[in-house]
Amino acid sequence: MMQTSLQGLAGLQVSRLIVGEFRDSDKLQDFERGLLTGLCQVQMEEFVLICFREFEDDTDTLFNCIGNVSTVRLVNLGLEEISQVPERSKVKQLECKKCSFEDVPALKLSLFKELRVLRITKNKRLKNFRQNFEGLTNLEVIDLSENRLTFSGCCSPQFQNCPNLKYLNLSFNSNIRLTGDFANVKNLLYLDLQHTTLFGPGSYPVFLSLQKLIYLDISHTKTEVKSQCTFCGLNSLQVLKMAGNSFEGNKLASNFQNLSH
Repeated sequence: MMQTSLQGLAGLQVSRLIVGEFRDSDKLQDFERGLLTGLCQVQMEEFVLICFREFEDDTDTLFNCIGNVSTVRLVNLGLEEISQVPERSKVKQLECKKCSFEDVPALKLSLFKELRVLRITKNKRLKNFRQNFEGLTNLEVIDLSENRLTFSGCCSPQFQNCPNLKYLNLSFNSNIRLTGDFANVKNLLYLDLQHTTLFGPGSYPVFLSLQKLIYLDISHTKTEVKSQCTFCGLNSLQVLKMAGNSFEGNKLASNFQNLSH
C-alpha cells in the first residue's frame, strides 16, 4: 500500500516528504527493496524516513530515488549499513539519528561528494571509528555526538582531504585519545568534546595546531591539567568551557596567562 501511494506522487514538487511512523510503538516491520521507486519522479528538497525496524539486505536501493534530494534524514531505523550511493549524488545534508550502526560508515558516506553537513547521533550501538572520511571537500559540519564511540588517534587521520571542516562535535561519547595531530582539520572553528572521557589534554599541548579555533568545550572530560601549555596555540579562542575538570597546583593561572588575548 505504501509503495502504491508513493507511486501516486509522481510529477509532484514538494518541500518536505516524511515516510514512516511517528511513534516507536508503531514502528513499521521492515523496509523492502524498491519501496521508494515511486519517488524517482518526485522533486523534493527534504526527505525524512522514520521508524522502520529491519531492512531487507540492508537495502541497496535506499538512495536510488533520493540521491538528488538536498536534505535526507534517517530517524529511528534498524539500518546497520549505509546502502549503495548513486553517482553524482546531490545530498548536501544527511542526518542518521537512532540508527543501528556499529561502526562509523565513513567510506560509504565519503561518496556523497556534495555533502556539507553530516549528523550521526544517538546511536546506542555505535562504538567504533575505524574507517576514515576521504575527499569530502565541501564538508563543513560533522556531529557525532551522543553515541558510544571509543577510538584513538583523534583527529587528523579520520578526516582525509576535508579541508573545509569547521564544526566537529564529539560530545557525549565514551573514550577518545587526542594525539595533537589536527593537520587535516586545522581550519576548525568549533570543537565540542564535553562529557567524553579524554586522554591527552592536560599533559601536553594537543591543541597547538588549532590556531583558528574560536570555541572549545572540554567540560566533564576527566581532564587533569598538569601542563602549563595545555592551551598553547589557541590564538583565536573566544570561548573555553572546562567545568568538572581539575588543575594541578598553579597550572590554572599559568594556562590562563597563555590565553590572555
